[in-house]
Amino acid sequence: MLALRRVFIDGADRPELVLLHYTVALEGAPDREIARASRVIPPSAEPGRRETRLFLPSPPPGRRLRLRYFFSTVGGGAEWFSPVYETAVPGEDVSEDLAPVEEEGTGNLLPAAGLGMFRLRLPLRGGEPRTGPVRYGFGAMRKKPSPDLCRARIPMDAGAPVVEVPEALSVLKGRPMPFFLYHVAGEKGPLVADKINCARLTLQDNEGEVVCARLFWGDSSWDAQNLSVMEVKKFSSGEGRASNGFFAEDREAFLRARSKAVSRHPLPRTFETFVYGPAGSVVEYCFQVLLRRADGSMGAGWRNHNGGNWKVTL
Repeated sequence: MLALRRVFIDGADRPELVLLHYTVALEGAPDREIARASRVIPPSAEPGRRETRLFLPSPPPGRRLRLRYFFSTVGGGAEWFSPVYETAVPGEDVSEDLAPVEEEGTGNLLPAAGLGMFRLRLPLRGGEPRTGPVRYGFGAMRKKPSPDLCRARIPMDAGAPVVEVPEALSVLKGRPMPFFLYHVAGEKGPLVADKINCARLTLQDNEGEVVCARLFWGDSSWDAQNLSVMEVKKFSSGEGRASNGFFAEDREAFLRARSKAVSRHPLPRTFETFVYGPAGSVVEYCFQVLLRRADGSMGAGWRNHNGGNWKVTL
């Protein structure tokens, strides 16, 4: 696995939210997409600067990845998209921002088909070291716990690192099933297990003005921030599917198709998605929405809890 740093500079008008969207393919095979994701870029310690790391699959020996990415922002009631950038990984253009992530064997288990990854600050316990290496990995509920499941190894720098965790390893009747996140801190630390649970969250649209809804969420520290695309309950149309929104080549055409598809669902409409994290942990969240105004134009806004966030315990 490779970790690639990307940076965004706010500019004169500080955005309320900055996202990075990317796709990955092997160089020479651009139509065979092997990864796609959208990530929140949180502010850094330096004012006006945001940065994140993309966790990318390692290419086969002698091959390189073709990374295409772009930024989007929300601010002032509008959504903005940058041009698309493209680079080869590894390559000279990214050499100073690229770091390998050590993996054993075939690496950690991947999410179930159709699901992605979420970000989580590794839940270290009191007394565990905050420097040196930490290994982590995943296992199904019935899988015997073993340090051998911790197949990725990353350094700690005076604190628990932010890692990517599968939303689920399996799905039953449309619901992501629990599994275990394991880690071993230090060279000879004990194996520690955290059960990863999920919660289904909804947003109800009574007026029929919401075209797209996204859930902005994280733990109470907001050290690891996530954005999940929400879909209308029982949405069956292939055209205008919410998951395609950020990556649509013709965004105006997508929004027209999306508006038409959503309008076929009776009011009130329910948008839904899941959040994930260790059992017993608290997730804070609010909603970022695209609204159809009375004049037909689109606007970006927020739905929150009396100016703050809602909370749910997993």
